[in-house]
Amino acid sequence: MAEVLNEAERLQELRSLDLLDTPSEERFDRYTRLIASVLEAPMALVTLVDRHRQWFKSAHGIDRCETSREDSFCTHALADGFLEVADTRRDARFRNTRLVTGPPHIRSYVGAVLRGRTGQPLGTLCVLDVLPRRYSAVQRSHLRAFAHLVEEEINRHVQFESWSRALQRRALRDETTGLPGVALFEELLTSLVTQAISQTRPIGLVHFHLANFEVLHALVGQSGSVRVLRIVARRLRQNVRADDRIGMLGPDRLGLAMTGTGHPSESIERVTRLCRILSAPIRIDGVRLPIDIRAGISRAPDDSTDPRSLIGHARTAAAAAAEVSSAVRAYSRDAHRTTTRNHERLYRLAEALSVDGLDQVYQPILDGMSGRIVGVEALARWTDGRHGPVSPAEFIPLVEAEPELRRLLTRRTLDRACAQLADWNSHILTRSLYVAVNVPGAELYCDDFTELVLTIIRAHGIAPSRVVLEITEKSVITDIDTAARSMRALREHGLRFAVDDFGTGYSSLRYLQQLPLDILKIDRSFTQLITHDKTSHDLTASMLQIARTLGLAVIVEGVETTEQYELLQRMGADNLQGYLFGLPETAAALSRQLAGLAGVASFAG
Repeated sequence: MAEVLNEAERLQELRSLDLLDTPSEERFDRYTRLIASVLEAPMALVTLVDRHRQWFKSAHGIDRCETSREDSFCTHALADGFLEVADTRRDARFRNTRLVTGPPHIRSYVGAVLRGRTGQPLGTLCVLDVLPRRYSAVQRSHLRAFAHLVEEEINRHVQFESWSRALQRRALRDETTGLPGVALFEELLTSLVTQAISQTRPIGLVHFHLANFEVLHALVGQSGSVRVLRIVARRLRQNVRADDRIGMLGPDRLGLAMTGTGHPSESIERVTRLCRILSAPIRIDGVRLPIDIRAGISRAPDDSTDPRSLIGHARTAAAAAAEVSSAVRAYSRDAHRTTTRNHERLYRLAEALSVDGLDQVYQPILDGMSGRIVGVEALARWTDGRHGPVSPAEFIPLVEAEPELRRLLTRRTLDRACAQLADWNSHILTRSLYVAVNVPGAELYCDDFTELVLTIIRAHGIAPSRVVLEITEKSVITDIDTAARSMRALREHGLRFAVDDFGTGYSSLRYLQQLPLDILKIDRSFTQLITHDKTSHDLTASMLQIARTLGLAVIVEGVETTEQYELLQRMGADNLQGYLFGLPETAAALSRQLAGLAGVASFAG
């Protein structure tokens, strides 16, 4: 008579054993080899029947690690304790299942149920053949005897095994999320790739990168960032399919293996939806944190059949997505070449920064009415020994993505700028001149940033009011409150702050309302069209009026023609900057200009 199963209790006991998704073990493998030999069958399994799948703790003669429950013979054995199917093609329950109609083309099955300590059925020890066959009473008794040995192996020394598995779990699973770690995920991926090849069903490997994890850590500390990672991992678990597999690929990186993927565009659509779900803001200790998820996709067998290569390709695609400000990108040779080039550039850039090998130039900032030079902007320039000059638009984002390089560039740029200003103060008597230094927004979240800036300024004996720190509009969007606290701490000592590239972001007015700013720099994209495009003209006029209302000074960037200069004078622009007044120059070249004009340079139009 069939047993009435309590599925909740059965699953609870199964999972309490902590055997699911663990590596193969010889203590189980020896029984599948032996029973296959004794019954002269090509395949034998130790199976565990989970909620939606049947997972193989040991598999002899079959290249897969699991099947869905709807394709499972063992599910039918659980209630009866024993199941024998002499010819699957004549059995209505199984004739249309994928294990029968496709590889490995099972024609016969016999399985004895394995029970846990409380008697709950967990799975089976089963034997399969590609030919129809019936087993004798002696053969069935052999199978039951071996199943009893496997049961003992599962339940023997439960406490000892629990300790052992706890140690193994810590080694193979991520302690923060409980997900499989890199080694275990690679093993799962290996089985899935083998299955994909044998069944010609491609799989997609997704590499999710929590791109702003380092900034989040700075904002809410270690415990807060751990909570963020757990929430992101839980969101992923709750929104994947039953036959998908997820795991950790690094401290801020998650992996997803999607089975049975269709056209690449379908994978991109699905992963894009997942990114939207994972990227929903998270509130930790009253702080609303934006979550920046970038994803890369590789496919097996198209891109590779090696699990590590698949992971590497997906990581490359995720990096390429970040480089083009996209959420998702599929692996391609072009993306690989771009990322490889950037990695090489980053390595060479790190070498250059380590020996102070970047150049520093200065571009004048003029008073809009008098044409006097009132300040200079310090700009980093890099000439690579192999590739020649590298655009700041290319190397600055590389630096800002690496915390150590970001800090190194910030410190050296500020130090050289302050040293140069001190030199100008001493020799050319330009004590009204100020220097503007670009600072990555992420630096504002570092606890030691204020002290770093003040230490450098004091070391050169210059007035803090002669230093302006420029923050790009897009770079402090992560957390305005924390950025504002750092800015206020420095403003108390006399430093000023400018928001750079204003008008190019999507939260401009929010910045002006919430950040303690002194200067607004209007982006050059408006200046380029101001003399012949009414929209650009009107937007610039509006920004000037907003700045006046808020008591902010204005610098208009990108002035390149006399017509632009004269129009901006009529509009009442405070300060101007652009190629019309001077290209970024070395300190020596600008020193000669300042000395020749006694520190008061005028533009003669």
